[in-house]
Amino acid sequence: MKRRRIISVLTVILVFIGLLLVKVSEWVPNTFGNIPFEQVLFHLMVPMEGTDTTFVASFIEYCLPLPCIVSAILLLCCIIKDWKVSRDIRDGEFKHVRNNVLIIITSLSCLFVYVFGINDVIHAVGIDEYWNNVKHPSTLYENFYVNPENVKYAFPEQKRNLVYIFMESMETTYEDLEHGGAFEESRIPELTELADNNLTFSFGNNDNNGFLVPSMSGWTVAAIVGQTSGVPLNIPIDGNDYISDKSFLPGTYSIGQILEKNGYQNELLIGSDAAFGGREYYFEQHGNFKIVDYNSAIENGWIDKDYHVWWGYEDIKLFEYAKIELTNLASSGQPFNFNMLTADTHHIGGYPCSECEDLYGDRYSNVIRCSSKHVTELVQWIQEQPWYENTTIVLAGDHKSMDLDWFKDIEASGYNRKCYYAIINSAVTPTTQNSRKITTYDLFPTTLASLGVTFNSDRLGLGTNLYMDEETLVEKLGFKKFDKELTRHSNYYDMYILYGKKKE
Repeated sequence: MKRRRIISVLTVILVFIGLLLVKVSEWVPNTFGNIPFEQVLFHLMVPMEGTDTTFVASFIEYCLPLPCIVSAILLLCCIIKDWKVSRDIRDGEFKHVRNNVLIIITSLSCLFVYVFGINDVIHAVGIDEYWNNVKHPSTLYENFYVNPENVKYAFPEQKRNLVYIFMESMETTYEDLEHGGAFEESRIPELTELADNNLTFSFGNNDNNGFLVPSMSGWTVAAIVGQTSGVPLNIPIDGNDYISDKSFLPGTYSIGQILEKNGYQNELLIGSDAAFGGREYYFEQHGNFKIVDYNSAIENGWIDKDYHVWWGYEDIKLFEYAKIELTNLASSGQPFNFNMLTADTHHIGGYPCSECEDLYGDRYSNVIRCSSKHVTELVQWIQEQPWYENTTIVLAGDHKSMDLDWFKDIEASGYNRKCYYAIINSAVTPTTQNSRKITTYDLFPTTLASLGVTFNSDRLGLGTNLYMDEETLVEKLGFKKFDKELTRHSNYYDMYILYGKKKE
């Protein structure tokens, strides 16, 4: 009897897990799009403090009802069956064969559901593709990677400040058709005007505006790593040992480290918990950044200790606190590198703050427009400050939006989505006027060059200095080939970037 009950309990558990996996295999691509397995792996291994609760609610609402209901019914059936068997045994009428057949049928059905669920998850999150990439390593790094730590840098006599604004999910897709976007009416007219009047490296070719986002840079932390150090964020199965408060990509050498070494103050301002996704690990270990996050806002008395909306606090507050921090940095007499990250345009649906107007009839469009307005207002405020003349501003989307429902028709039309990018008040001008095809990684050397810094290489990491004539890797290889090489396993990457081993 004890064995029979154990089998029943295991059957219920396996059915629950199997059905849960089936629902998860639907929920992941519907919520996050066609993401690589590395992205899933990364978020399983890093701190998740500060995660927006809408994701948890979405998971519970979509994934749990069916497994719970079916498992509860199955458990009830098992209890009833056990009671009947016990009664039959007591009455001397136990139908041994009949009950064994039922157990076998139930067990096989449960096994089918379990295997089906595992198979669905494997394909949904790209585990099959991941293993294929592991088995066929790339030589991309051996052929093209330039270690930024080995490059010589020369700074101008008067070092230039850097304000770098990572804009959550900000795409050129939101622009109007005239500017290469996907809409009759632009969702970001203010940012479009900034792009028109400043440097984007498209040089009038609106079909080539913005930058392409490779697979390994399609989420915020990976995007930040790519834009500031010129490499993707590839994580092995045992990656938790290398994404920690002691070791976060020790082999990378970022713009934060270059600037710190040359007397800069580095600061990161975000409205969420910096622990999420290991962001504080990266910035602290790669440039000794001062971190001003959601928890800092409470400590500073900017918000009440029990205040929490969206991912922490909303962007209208973030922009006001940015003015405080920038004023303090500028008064120090040292050059500074100020980074900030917006959040209101994060999926699902974005966060409509108190100043968001209903201009388009849908929430996400309204939030995007609101963000465009607020970012531009901050840029205008910076331009009014006495220290602006010696300051370069970089505006960059972190990655493409994952709000798939909103992009359904756009994706179906074959539109090639890219992220927004503009450099304001650059210290130098490009040597070529050719429209450039660029990716996340090209922003790293280009940002450094925009400060008037010269270096004895056209490439840093996998990124190319767009001020020079050298082809970017996507121009040289094509995006599909370049992206495929990035997803493949690399012995060089693991040894020298992920593990931080020094070359002899």
